[in-house]
Amino acid sequence: MRRSSRPAIAGVLAAALASGCASDFLPASYLNDLRVLAILAEPLEVGPAQPVTLRAALYVPPGATVTSAAWTFCPVSAGSVAAYACAVPECQVALAPAPDGSVTANPSDLALQCLAAAGGGAPPTALPEVVQTVFRLQVETDQRQRREAVLQVPLHPAGAPPDPNLPPTIRSVEIGGVAVYPPPGSAPPGLEPGGTLPVHVLVDPASAQPYLDAAGLARVETITVSYFTTAGRFADDRSTGLDVSGDLQGTDLGPADVSADVWVAVRDLRGGQALAGPFRVAIGP
Repeated sequence: MRRSSRPAIAGVLAAALASGCASDFLPASYLNDLRVLAILAEPLEVGPAQPVTLRAALYVPPGATVTSAAWTFCPVSAGSVAAYACAVPECQVALAPAPDGSVTANPSDLALQCLAAAGGGAPPTALPEVVQTVFRLQVETDQRQRREAVLQVPLHPAGAPPDPNLPPTIRSVEIGGVAVYPPPGSAPPGLEPGGTLPVHVLVDPASAQPYLDAAGLARVETITVSYFTTAGRFADDRSTGLDVSGDLQGTDLGPADVSADVWVAVRDLRGGQALAGPFRVAIGP
């Protein structure tokens, strides 16, 4: 097991929406505006000269178009109290996305470039065991909806750990007792107004990894499952565990709600994330 200076931040999300304050009172699982559902990194932590690729899974509401998706990198942040702002603003660099929207960067090379630009010359002789580098995504649509998401990617200056963090593995998803994941899956039953459909998620227990926390104590990752839907409501937005269920309820439905798209996001709270969906659930008697 490796020692971690502190747990990696698993998708620290902050948002400023132009659609008004009403959205602030809707449950987190209800999708009616732009949302970053997950940031998927490969690998989750790196050694010297090792690149990382990040992909964002977005929900873009019907009729909206993403007009801007800007990625930036900083070798070290000012911490959670400062919303993970870059501790050295001069070191924050823009990253050019690939045609598929992903970005690939080399955290150690970018950190050395920052040091050289700041006049530091050679790297210091004593480096921390782990440096929490920061990738930030800012997304905006033509409807003036904006979202910001941050992912910390641990950099190990002495070399990549032999037992790196890996993302959790979603073994299966069932909706209303019907297996919808892994693909190809089957069509789930419909959701009746006023009715309930359980969404059952099974996570591979082997993907909940042991690790050492900042105090050197042995821990096992805490797995959380978040639920999302474009219609209806989930009774609870999130569950904790490897074998969990969330109830999709046929409430707060409008005349235009003929179906619901459902996602599940699984996180290990150390940077590892996995996403399954969308699963189309018909609405009606």
